[in-house]
Amino acid sequence: MSDSASQITTAVVSIATTAAIQLVMRQFSTKSPAPAAPLKPVKVLVFDIDDTLYPVTNGFTNHRNNEVAIQYMVDRYGFTREAATKVRAHYFKRFHSTAKALAVAAQEGQLLGGVFDPADLSKYWATKCNFTEYIQRDEPLIQVFKHLKASGLHIVAMTNAPRAYGAVVLETIGIREFFKDELLFGVDDVLPNCKPELEAFNKVLVKVREATGDASIELSDCVMFEDSMKNVRGAKKAGMGTVLVVAGEGLHDTNCTEDAGNVDDPTVDHVIRVAKDILPGLDCLRSRKFPNN
Repeated sequence: MSDSASQITTAVVSIATTAAIQLVMRQFSTKSPAPAAPLKPVKVLVFDIDDTLYPVTNGFTNHRNNEVAIQYMVDRYGFTREAATKVRAHYFKRFHSTAKALAVAAQEGQLLGGVFDPADLSKYWATKCNFTEYIQRDEPLIQVFKHLKASGLHIVAMTNAPRAYGAVVLETIGIREFFKDELLFGVDDVLPNCKPELEAFNKVLVKVREATGDASIELSDCVMFEDSMKNVRGAKKAGMGTVLVVAGEGLHDTNCTEDAGNVDDPTVDHVIRVAKDILPGLDCLRSRKFPNN
């Protein structure tokens, strides 16, 4: 095939793919057009990591929460697996972050024999989780992030998991290079807070301003991509635009069933199935789709 024919074929495939994704977005987005309001440009895209940048259906979240997290409590604090499961379930339901859950459990005297060390959990997860058994390199998503990088928007990761662990997840997917070190935030960067607390979003905002050199950035300049309804609601309350990722809806941690995606929730601005569906909506983001809160 000649170079020109190859280019035409590639263009046709690209157009067809974009059209298909736009159709999926129309089918799964139930949002009515936003009422007239002062508009401002989006400057920052903020991505959750777990179950947002890879599908919850791949089994990794179950592996991390029900094997690695519980084993950490057994190894570090002497729990039986049954007791560890019960304690984690109680606190995780409250905070939707293992690190925040264990920090509060320690404060309340529920950890046998010790003080919680976020750095220790971060190292444990980064070395004990079996990333490559569950998470695959995602070539379509890599291409999406190449486009996002070229768009000039700031790309930020904000996870309720430890930072070092989150970096390994991004590396395994193949998109670590698109997140500057200073724009990758784990729960250990915002403790004693975590999503969906306003204080957590504000701490990240301060660091984003510092990293980008743009002191004018506000939370209303940011769009949050999330699978967690708690975090979507928190982001919206903070003034951010919100995109709900719904793939695997209903398959979240069984201790947080109320956190499953709800496309009809008024705090959801847009709905997509999977992270790679972001690209067709990029133009509407850059054309000031979200109202100025």
